[in-house]
Amino acid sequence: SVDHIRREHSMGPSTYSGSVVADDAVCYRHPDRTASVGCQRCDRPICSQCMTSAAVGFHCPECTRAGAQKVYRPADLISRPRLTYALMGINIAIFVAQLASGQGRGATAGEVFRQGALFGPAVESGEYWRLITGGFLHGSMFHIAFNMYALYIFGPNLERSLGMVRTGLIYAGGLFGGSAAVMFFDWRSATVGASGAVLGLAGGLAAVLWSRGVNITQTSLGGIFLLNLAIPLVFGGISFWGHFGGIAGGFVVGWLVSWLPAKLGRTEAMGLAVAALAVVAIGVLGIVGATVGASG
Repeated sequence: SVDHIRREHSMGPSTYSGSVVADDAVCYRHPDRTASVGCQRCDRPICSQCMTSAAVGFHCPECTRAGAQKVYRPADLISRPRLTYALMGINIAIFVAQLASGQGRGATAGEVFRQGALFGPAVESGEYWRLITGGFLHGSMFHIAFNMYALYIFGPNLERSLGMVRTGLIYAGGLFGGSAAVMFFDWRSATVGASGAVLGLAGGLAAVLWSRGVNITQTSLGGIFLLNLAIPLVFGGISFWGHFGGIAGGFVVGWLVSWLPAKLGRTEAMGLAVAALAVVAIGVLGIVGATVGASG
């Protein structure tokens, strides 16, 4: 029934903290300093001294002086965030299927919702697919609209910077991380929504920026994390553990695909392999959580 459903309305981010640069990039104004991020408007690599916080990300000194003049980067005209658009399409298609299944009674009334929502007793009985499908179901039009807006804000920038594969791994880490946390700490509540996966992208971005020496608490990401963790504690029907686990899972995978290979001198392929294993491990952790929750 709808009564026991905890809808995970994501309070998604509205800003982005700068594009990611290569591990060996140096500041274009200070060649002796490692670049922390790329200017959100022109993509120049900049160090922490040259970063100027703006409404959207960080700007270099030149773009800061340019004011409101719009600058298009070559990547914006050539690269297309195919994974982000595909994920948005899948989420929307499944939501349409929910509405059709509900036969006019709402997105939570049909068989698609009942068979796919993340629910501890069902997972514990062997319905492991719910660890994945719960992250693609939504409770209302507002729910999916907010989550897709958040995905549209984070996804394209991260995908252009890290590539489709690494972004996909981070998204999966956030999805499984949110599911695992719910299984351990909120076993009896049915939970749906892409919030965990989307916040996983934010967590992955935080890991990448942290590896560049950026203090996350001084960026918009710090406020985004606090907001998304505080709101579930104030308003009912929002999954705190789904949000928390998503951020944590995304951060771990983001760290594995960026900071770890750079520091250990491993190849990119090694970093991707380790990150993929971590995603699988987080998924298995969700199954363990369902068992632990059943015995708790």
